[in-house]
Amino acid sequence: MSTITSILVPTDFSSKSDTAVRYACEIASYTGAKVMFMHVIEQPYDFPSRIENVLESKKADSAKKLSELIDGLHSTDDFRHVNMKGSVEVGSTSTTFLHAAKTGKFDMIVVGLGGEHDLKKAIYGSITNNILLESPIPVFAMSKQVDYRQPKHLVFATGLRNQDIKPIKQMKKLSIELGVKLRIVHIVEKKEIREEKGKKFQKKLRKELKDDTLQVEFYEDKSFLEGITRLIGGDQHTILVTTRYKRRFVEWLITRSNARVLAQIAAVPLIMIPND
Repeated sequence: MSTITSILVPTDFSSKSDTAVRYACEIASYTGAKVMFMHVIEQPYDFPSRIENVLESKKADSAKKLSELIDGLHSTDDFRHVNMKGSVEVGSTSTTFLHAAKTGKFDMIVVGLGGEHDLKKAIYGSITNNILLESPIPVFAMSKQVDYRQPKHLVFATGLRNQDIKPIKQMKKLSIELGVKLRIVHIVEKKEIREEKGKKFQKKLRKELKDDTLQVEFYEDKSFLEGITRLIGGDQHTILVTTRYKRRFVEWLITRSNARVLAQIAAVPLIMIPND
């Protein structure tokens, strides 16, 4: 069975959702996963007597847009056989998506980020940022500045922790399904490379994945974020994969320099796997 059998795609029908929709459908076409497009309507602030009418009108309009989106995707040869559905929900946007992620019905969320200006605001708490921080399932996020590119590499950035073995195994299976190469990299933040730790991790990785060819690539830089940014650059044919250790993630989110680097990393698609 595929690692991914069901994908949740939040959409607000704006351009920032377009690339996320394309990536989700491409993954589904290779893995056989089902795709659920979900649009959330925030509770309207109006006179109580009008709320129900306003909601019904918005729900009908959103349902129509979801139907048109799915019909348009099904009209293309590439996605004709992808199983797609749409859902319109009412409530807090981030809370609704996180609740859906926690139901166990989905294996991945594919979501679009805003532009660089929106991303700077996201550092202090946006819908996508909340999903990245709290989602119990992998989040595949990309900036609206990113156009769809046929993936050629999955680059898994590991901290050489044993908890990374399982998600690397999942990404290896996904790389095979997508027909792309998996690279496993470690950014060394100090001059002395922890050679012994690296060898032990690689040995265990090869044993667990039953693959003697797996090689961890080591790169030295001032920080993890700067190193991975230089390594990947703006190659949109690469998908960056990393695990989320919440404390560390929050620490580098709140620093101005790392916010800048995060914006650079968002120039390529990013899969964040919860591991905290």
